[in-house]
Amino acid sequence: MQVSPNDIVFIVIISSCCLFIAAAALITYVRLYNERKKKHFEEKELMAAEFDRQLMQSQLETQEETLNVVSRELHDNIGQLLNSTKLLIGVTERSLAAVPETLITAGQTLGQAIQELRALSKSLDKDWLSQFNFVENLEAEISRIHSAQTLHIEFSRPETLPLAPGQQIILFRIVQEIVQNVIKHAQAKKAVIRIVKYPGHLTLHISDDGIGFVGDDAPKGLGLRNIKHRTALLGGSVQWHTRPGGGTVVEISLPVNQTNE
Repeated sequence: MQVSPNDIVFIVIISSCCLFIAAAALITYVRLYNERKKKHFEEKELMAAEFDRQLMQSQLETQEETLNVVSRELHDNIGQLLNSTKLLIGVTERSLAAVPETLITAGQTLGQAIQELRALSKSLDKDWLSQFNFVENLEAEISRIHSAQTLHIEFSRPETLPLAPGQQIILFRIVQEIVQNVIKHAQAKKAVIRIVKYPGHLTLHISDDGIGFVGDDAPKGLGLRNIKHRTALLGGSVQWHTRPGGGTVVEISLPVNQTNE
């Protein structure tokens, strides 16, 4: 049986169509498989993220309740005991013709301990945390450092910060850790903290006149990774500018909601 040229062309066309359909079907299957695989992977990521969120929320709730209990215990029990002790010292002082210097020092030390305890109790209170004010707390921290005569700090800032209380707490911990690094490692006498507000972002500069450091030679206690992580939580960035003997400048840039400015 002879096959005509037209039949050959027809067979070739049919074969080509079949191959094209098969290739298209294979491509479609692979694409659908990849899409399902991607969707499954995204669902797993979402589930993992939700698990982490729920775990963190549970941890925060447990921690919050624990801190509230500790706050009440510090204020109601330990605080009252210290106050009673201070009253007894006062009674003893008034009953003595000549009050020993050690007793006066003990009374003053106890008074300072009561103030520190009140501040700690307040800082653990949930309602206080929900109304956290960065400027007020940093000014109190600077005052405490000045009283210890460990470092002189100059602080300049705008009247208000367009940050939520939770963000202000994180920023405060960042600045607190940087300042502690200056005290512990920089051998500095003076530091300057300056906050400048721009449309859409804040910049925070912390500079000191200390010994500085070079790259990987930074002291291990500096906790640079922790500072970077906390800054990233705020959606910002942090940079260090330093050289041996030339002090250090830490520059933090944070995005802010312009509607709150």
